[in-house]
Amino acid sequence: MKYYVEAWKRYTDFKGRSSRPAYWWPFLATPIIVILLGGVSASVLGTASDEMGPLESIYILAWLCPSIALYVRRLHDIGRSGWWSLIVLTGVGVIVLIVWACRPGEDKANAWGPPLGDPSHSQSGSDPGAYNHGKASPEGPIIS
Repeated sequence: MKYYVEAWKRYTDFKGRSSRPAYWWPFLATPIIVILLGGVSASVLGTASDEMGPLESIYILAWLCPSIALYVRRLHDIGRSGWWSLIVLTGVGVIVLIVWACRPGEDKANAWGPPLGDPSHSQSGSDPGAYNHGKASPEGPIIS
């Protein structure tokens, strides 16, 4: 749950790094939430069970920006630029992105910050998927 909340808190943060759990827990929670919202839409609003109701649509649109930011940070953790996320547009790129999301993060500092488990660079009391931007934030475009 803490990773899901962190994803919403960092919804415009396209810099830094996110760990595998910080990516996968929100990714796995999203279909469960959509199914629950579908049940609410079907029972309260009377939408057909095979149609997407307004609650699911609103949630999916709201989740779009946090999910993109989360995946860009995940790519940063494995040493890749966030622009690599555009290969999803090729269709086959989805497979590549899933494989990359499963890879462990780099153990050394890269252009997007120190390793996530490095205690000398972590914020006290923060989630392990978070990165302290105050110390070594890269300069450049918003999606680097």
